[in-house]
Amino acid sequence: MLMKVLFFSKDTAVVEEIALALKLRWPDLEPMAVAQGGKGLHVIEQQEPELVVVCEHLADMSIWQIIKEIRRFADTPIVVAAKTEKELDVVKALEMGADDYIGMPCSMMVLMARVVAVLRRVGLTKRESVESPIRCGELMIDPANYEVFLGDKRVILTPTEFKLLYLLGKNRHMTLSQDFIRRGIWSDDTQAGDALKKYVQRLRRKLGDDARNPKWIKTVHGLGYRLTTPVSAPS
Repeated sequence: MLMKVLFFSKDTAVVEEIALALKLRWPDLEPMAVAQGGKGLHVIEQQEPELVVVCEHLADMSIWQIIKEIRRFADTPIVVAAKTEKELDVVKALEMGADDYIGMPCSMMVLMARVVAVLRRVGLTKRESVESPIRCGELMIDPANYEVFLGDKRVILTPTEFKLLYLLGKNRHMTLSQDFIRRGIWSDDTQAGDALKKYVQRLRRKLGDDARNPKWIKTVHGLGYRLTTPVSAPS
């Protein structure tokens, strides 16, 4: 699968070294690098990479701040790959929400294996499903291939947008509370309320929906959201 990896690093040589190691497992890896923490947070929101690698403290954010800010809105796997001589640095990174801390320098094979182990734990190394496609009028959600079609047109979604639509589709015609949706997508992150509204808006735009007169995603005020089938859509 295409593997998007975001690196928080000012050192292009380090990024190239780690990316080369990961390409042993993902030849089509797409590396992205940022030298400012704030910019990296924006990239995560817009691009939704499969993995974040934090290599060093940046001018505007420390390693710990980067991890903390990412965990406010995303459950993206985070690996710290940095030089350290302090055990407390490793402990602090893991406590802040990192999934692993790899001391650098590290052999390419070990680094690649550690990242594969992290992704295996969070379920990103095997995107397969035995579940049948979900059909709701002209809308088809295919969990086996992470694809969505509206009629004969493919709708391109980010991973989080797909998870939200899939959750609504699995429970179509039921109203899902905002808390239920947040737990299903962002675990127990109580600060994900604004993120949910944002992703509902993005899904509506991609489905050609209108919040004031929705065809697909209906807001049930005071409760949550529900996926519905337009009356005019074929069954």
